[in-house]
Amino acid sequence: MSDLAKRSSSAVVFVLLILGPLFIPETRYAFGLYSVLGFFTLRELLRMTHKNGQRFHWSYLSYVILTLFAYSIFFGLEVPNSMFVLGLVATGLAISIQELFQTGDAPFQNVASQIWAPIFISLSFLGIFYFMSYRTDLPSLYITISVFSLIWINDSGAYLFGRKIGKTKLFERLSPNKTWEGSLGGMACAMTAGIALSFIEGMPSILVMIGFAATCVISGSLGDLFESRLKRDAGVKDSGTFLPGHGGFFDRFDAMILAVPAAILYFEVVLPK
Repeated sequence: MSDLAKRSSSAVVFVLLILGPLFIPETRYAFGLYSVLGFFTLRELLRMTHKNGQRFHWSYLSYVILTLFAYSIFFGLEVPNSMFVLGLVATGLAISIQELFQTGDAPFQNVASQIWAPIFISLSFLGIFYFMSYRTDLPSLYITISVFSLIWINDSGAYLFGRKIGKTKLFERLSPNKTWEGSLGGMACAMTAGIALSFIEGMPSILVMIGFAATCVISGSLGDLFESRLKRDAGVKDSGTFLPGHGGFFDRFDAMILAVPAAILYFEVVLPK
């Protein structure tokens, strides 16, 4: 199979993975699938950023607790929320104690990253259900798809404009191929798409959608740069090898990891329920 065919097949798989669950009638099953995607993304992130053979079972437990906590919020569980909080506190203490028996440098960084990483990942993958299960006042399916679509439109526009007219480096230290011209071109494409999306029945107003598009573009671009920063520090080209020609889970979901929480914050501030 040629490299182009591999990349095309991987792109199709990625789109099915990220959008497919949204069309499952029972949202609990979709929640389970996104939870699994988040777990593998967390696994890649921890393995990429820790090269000292450290074990991450407590971090995975934190992610499981956060998943159950989110499930309880969106779908309901007969478990007091205080139990989830206590579980997270206990896991944080266990991660700190575990570091006593580890070798290598930067113990505080090791502890902080293992506590932060599960929260970071769960806010994005499980945050999708803020729209799907909580924001019933919005056309949740369209809004959720719009988050991903605006990111992809921005990426495509930035690539095309960057190739044609890109000259001024955006952040050469982290991503030498990105340019200001490409980034502004990508944002213009996404803003245009945001205006077009506002004409779908039930969608927020044009001004709200323009702000929504800008939020997704800026946060998605920052997420991409942040992943580049992590990969440079780890000395790797890709976070994994799950999708041939496209890297791993974290490579593909880097933009949405910041865009989803940013979109949630945007709607809570601009258009609260």
